[in-house]
Amino acid sequence: MQIKSKRFVLTHLTEAHASNRYLSWFDDSKAKEFICYTSSSLDELKDYIKTKNEDPAAILLGIFADGEHIGNIKYEPIDLVNKTATMGILLGEAKWRGKGVAAEVISTSADYLAKNFHIEKIILGVDKGNIPAISAYNKLGFEISKQTDHGLFMKKSLL
Repeated sequence: MQIKSKRFVLTHLTEAHASNRYLSWFDDSKAKEFICYTSSSLDELKDYIKTKNEDPAAILLGIFADGEHIGNIKYEPIDLVNKTATMGILLGEAKWRGKGVAAEVISTSADYLAKNFHIEKIILGVDKGNIPAISAYNKLGFEISKQTDHGLFMKKSLL
């Protein structure tokens, strides 16, 4: 699977993409602050990728810029009955943050899901303190659907 946007290529992530550089993203204080999953070893990272690839309700894509792996976007679960997909994104390479990567990648992958899987709604969770992400999601048309003590749940209709 390969999805192309103006600046990026999204490709099916495999265990071969697990690298020390990828693993280093989990040591980045900014990334660590807002992500739920972290990995402490290459074997653990490979197992994570393998598990996601074996799950028919999950799509894990690497984000590549000029052949460099800069982050991931994941849709899990993908619910074909209710036509929804829950999204998570990790921009691991700090130099790409604040450059519109998320907006471009989310829009392109959401279009792909709508066309190929008939997904009508994207759902995501975000930490209340991640103001830049909340702002970016709002600009993309996501609306707050629920608030908890720690975070927000947001949704966007693709129709």
